[in-house]
Amino acid sequence: MGDDFFIAAVYDGNVLPADEQEKSIWLELRSNDPAALSATIRAFGVTELDTWEKDRLYFQAPGGQVFRVVGVDEDLSRFES
Repeated sequence: MGDDFFIAAVYDGNVLPADEQEKSIWLELRSNDPAALSATIRAFGVTELDTWEKDRLYFQAPGGQVFRVVGVDEDLSRFES
């Protein structure tokens, strides 16, 4: 997966209601062209999620896994602690 690969888990003391649990954790897909990747994923017909980040694609796989598409050069340091 490369030297720049990592998995992060962010926890807090709140429990989400059942109808929002799909927003609790996601896997991140980084792309050099996130708009093109998002278009390809949408064309496949995935279930998109309405999240607080309106400028990113969050989608749910048939097994319930949640993914987020971001650019490889984006500054995502606000998610780090």
